[in-house]
Amino acid sequence: MDDPSLSDLMCNFNSDTLQCVRCGFRTKTLPMYRVCQTIPEIAHRIAVAHATSRVSVPPLPVGTAIARGLSAVGITPARVKKVIGKDCGCDKRKSMLDEAGAAVSKLVERGLNGALNFAFPNSVEPEDVAAIANSLQASVLTNAGLKEGPPPSA
Repeated sequence: MDDPSLSDLMCNFNSDTLQCVRCGFRTKTLPMYRVCQTIPEIAHRIAVAHATSRVSVPPLPVGTAIARGLSAVGITPARVKKVIGKDCGCDKRKSMLDEAGAAVSKLVERGLNGALNFAFPNSVEPEDVAAIANSLQASVLTNAGLKEGPPPSA
């Protein structure tokens, strides 16, 4: 689900009727900068989307990446064995590093999902939606450098 853009949050006025096509608010002049009253619906969609989203981090194949990099510059297990005269343990080291990379990926995934669950609890109450809507309305206006109402005269 995509987060709404600034235009999704502002009233969309019909230039003939001077009425917002989403919430029905009428204005006397255009342009008019006003956060649309459908904001609670948008805020609820955002909160629900974040509350139900899960981050998935793929395993990091560290050993495989190192083996490919060394092979690319000509250092292969066969060459190492030829130089030192015995098996170097490359396969064991590669699998150990791949397992470590997978473990790190799981830790990162668990941490990210824990942070998401903390920031956006799974239960979204109506009061939470109202608070999100109010904060969203204030931040949209602030970030856009606008105040609710008609634009200032030049």
